[in-house]
Order: sequence, then structure tokens, then C-alpha cells
Amino acid sequence: MTAVANPPLDDRLSVAHDRLVEALGAEAVLSEDSAAEFHDPYATSKTPTPRPVLVVQPGCVEEVQAVVRIANEHGIPLWTSSQGRNFGYGGAAPVTDGVIALNLRRMNQVLELDEQGGYAVVEPGVSFNELYAEIKARGAKLWISVPDLGWGSVVGNTAEHGLGYTQFGDHASAVAGMEVVLASGEIVRTGLWALPDNSLGARAKRGFGPSVDSLFLQSNFGIITKMGLWLMPEPEVFTAGSVIIDHAEQIPALIGALAPLVQDGTIQGLPLIVSAPEPEGGRCEPMDDTTGKSKLQKLSATFPPGRVNARISFYGHPSLVAAREEILRSAVAHIPGHSIDLRTYPGDVDPAEVHPLDLVPAGIPNMFLLDMLHKHFGPSVGHFDFSPIIPFTGEAAAEHEAMVQQVAAEYGLVVGFGWIAQPRSLIGISMILFDSADPAEAANARTAADRLIEMAAERGWSEYRGHVTVHERIASLYSANDNSLRRFYSTLKDALDPAGVLSPGSHGIWPGSHWDA
Repeated sequence: MTAVANPPLDDRLSVAHDRLVEALGAEAVLSEDSAAEFHDPYATSKTPTPRPVLVVQPGCVEEVQAVVRIANEHGIPLWTSSQGRNFGYGGAAPVTDGVIALNLRRMNQVLELDEQGGYAVVEPGVSFNELYAEIKARGAKLWISVPDLGWGSVVGNTAEHGLGYTQFGDHASAVAGMEVVLASGEIVRTGLWALPDNSLGARAKRGFGPSVDSLFLQSNFGIITKMGLWLMPEPEVFTAGSVIIDHAEQIPALIGALAPLVQDGTIQGLPLIVSAPEPEGGRCEPMDDTTGKSKLQKLSATFPPGRVNARISFYGHPSLVAAREEILRSAVAHIPGHSIDLRTYPGDVDPAEVHPLDLVPAGIPNMFLLDMLHKHFGPSVGHFDFSPIIPFTGEAAAEHEAMVQQVAAEYGLVVGFGWIAQPRSLIGISMILFDSADPAEAANARTAADRLIEMAAERGWSEYRGHVTVHERIASLYSANDNSLRRFYSTLKDALDPAGVLSPGSHGIWPGSHWDA
């Protein structure tokens, strides 16, 4: 029997469009022409990124199910995003062409907020700004953990293994239950949420049987439509600020002093250690207008003071905070010329009273970093992020910085970067900066990132997340035992989504048929 070929994509798309309008309403279906914000905002003629052919924005889980079923019927893959705001990784852009963007911004309800239990249940469209505002509106004595920019989705950031800086800064570790729509349209609830009418909600991370929540993070096995998250009780006081050194040769000593304090919990949350090489002629003042100055001068003005600035925070009872501060001061006392700049606030401080550099460790969403980049580099500044996981040692940090700066110099670029400190590893958040209005410079940034991915792999390092255009490249490096991990992912994909309808190629995950083609 001769196989019947699928109709051309344009024909299938036309029918699917009408079905989607019928199911969701015309206002929830955007044409390609009106969906520019779901493209890679920094893509250029020399650095193309795939674009969706259509954008749909369901308002509830039932509408998500309807979209999934229509996509299956017409053989058009979906690419899911929540807010799609993480521009350094491609924003809401997909890995492949010919997909419908499934954007979840309209699903933006805080469904539960339990002060006594210390948790929230949110839909994927809830931004950090919105969750913070809801907590304040209800008068709940809870804190959230926020990344450097507050406009992104809480669920989307968590699903990408995103990080903040308070005690729940490892966002994926704060997950306690999910609701997920599978490629079949079926709804699955994980952990204790699978128990009908349970009273525990997001109070426990695991129920009876295997814990599967992590399968839906950095994957394409399902669409997260609800998530439970643990939140931090509002502390009595908190102290935030920096340990600052002025010379590159002191990096190993500083990081060597901080590592045991992060590992044993003396330093709370996830410190951010920012490196900002000084331009010739010295450092710019952070708030200076640097129009017409060199790229390194602009970078220097954008970042906090010091050659290296380690952002530190402590939370809780005043006596405990004071004790932690004293331990920190003793631990770095041997570093010549270091300085410590700390500020203490009440836990319920008005955000207007918080120093801009202390907003993120205070769990207060803001846009300070992007505002500074725009102020000093202009509105067309773009960044391509390269973020390897490296050992938590001063030697590894110095090697990482030297590697990045060498490649950046070769391509005439500057990189704003530092290290997010986890208990046993550092994540090198390297923002390769370029002018998105200059296609040649944008192409240099991508070429530099490709070089850095290779150089990191030679050292046994790999990115904790990546731009959509390098998902396949990063995944291909996980080749141990004849690619057994990637083959395992394909086994799961074949069981859950054999047609590859959900976010094809996300994080290098494909159904088995992709490899047979």
C-alpha cells in the first residue's frame, strides 16, 4: 500500500489556524507578521534564528489541551514558552522552523499562596514581578527568589534550571508538584498532587513512588501548566553587600575563602561573584554616561565596583546575621587590600529604601541590570550567553575568566561575566555583548560562543543552559557510553511524544525517528 503524504505545511497551517481561532478565539491567535516579540530579539541577517509560523496564547489548561490536539491532528509541532523573556538564550524563539509558538502569558494566576506553609502554586504566565506584587497585596510575610531581571516567568525560569540569589535560589530545587499536559492531551499531576482532594498541596516535594518532576525541566516531555514552589519566610533582618578585591591575582584567594562558607551554609543563598576587568586608564564610575567611550570602559561602568565584586547576603535573627558576618570578615582577612561593604535592612523594608545592588538578594524583582546595559551600551545592545558549570575553586575561576577574555579579545568583543556560587560548583554566566544593529558584530559573538563551547568541553565543563541555536551542539557533547543518555531521552520521547509534537529539538531531545531519518 502506498503511503499518503501529508498536505503541504501551508495548507495544514491554514486549516489549523481556523481550528485554533474556533477553540481559543481570534484574539489568542497571532499571525507571523504580528508576532515579532516571539522571535530571537537579537537575531540578524548574519545570525538567523528559527521563527514560529503562528503564535497561540491559551488562557487555561483546557485550551492548552485543545491546542495540543489540533497540533497532533495537523502534524504541526508546538514550541512552548511562558514569558519568553530570556533574551540571552534566544527569548521565545524555537530550535526549528515550521512550528506554532505556544505562549502561556495569559495563564497568569497565582492559584495558591500559603504563608504558614511557605509555598505558592502558580500558572506559567506569572512573572516574578506579579508574584511579588501578589504577596505584597495579600500582606503575606514571604519572600521569593528572583533572577537578575524580574520580567520573566517564575515557571519558565524554573523549567530552565534558572537561578536566583536567596536561600531558595536554586529554583528547580524549590519545586513541589506540577500539573503537566502531555503530547496526547492528557493531564498528569505529579507527587502528592496526584492524590484526589489532597490537603497537602505543595507542602511536600515527593509522594509515593518515583519523583518525575525533573523530567519536565529542560525537556520537551510535557507542557507545565501549574507548579508548586517553596518560598522563603520573611527574615527579621537581612544583610547584603560585597567583598571587593582590586587585582586579578587575588581571585583564587577570594574564591578559596568563600567556597567553604557557601558549602557549610554560613553564606546564605547563592552569591554572585562579578568580574569586571578594568580598561586602560582605570575604572569608570558606575553611573557615568559613557557615550563614545571604549567597550571596556562601558563594561566597567555597568558593573559594580572592584576588579572582582562578590555579592554576599545573610538572613534571619540579628544575632545570627551578625555572627555570620563576623565569620566572613575573618575568612577574608588575609587577602591584602580587600574591602567589605555591607548594608543591613529589616525584612519588611520598603523596596525604595534598598540599594539597587541589594534588590536581587532581597528577593525584589527589578530591571536594574538591563537598564544599566542600555544606559551605557545603548538600546541595541544584545548578548549571547555562555554559561558553563565549573569547579568551585579559585584556579578554575581564573582559568575560566582567562579563557573567555582571550576569545573575546580575538573577536573584538567584551564579556560581562561572573560566577554564581553553588555549594560545590560555580556557574560562569558570561554575557557576550554585541550591537544587535551590527550583523557582523553579532556574527562574531556567535562564533566566539561556539569557540567557548568547544574550549569548555576540552576542560570537562558544560553549559547549564544554552541559546536555542546551540542546544544540539551542547547535547552532542553528552556522548559517554555511545550516547546512552541521549538514547534514553529518545526512549522517553518515543513513549510520550513519538511524533515529536512538543518543542522538537529542545535541549537536543528528539524521538527515535529523528535519528533514523
